Amino acid sequence: MNLKEIYEAVIAGDMDGVEKGVETALVEGTKANEILNQALIAAMNEVGARFEAGEFYVPEMLISARAMQSSLRQLNLI
Repeated sequence: MNLKEIYEAVIAGDMDGVEKGVETALVEGTKANEILNQALIAAMNEVGARFEAGEFYVPEMLISARAMQSSLRQLNLI
């Protein structure tokens, strides 16, 4: 799974997809900071932009945030 797929999974709030994507990316040798910055944080920035545009509401933001947060343990960040 590439970073774009992790990015999309976060936006969709797909917790399992995010966790599997991060695991695969780590096994493939992608650095944790790349996953964090290019997929996870970038996706949450997009979620914030969609919220500001009225496309997402608080529930969608929370679901995406939980999906992102679920992967932080894998990256040894919490």
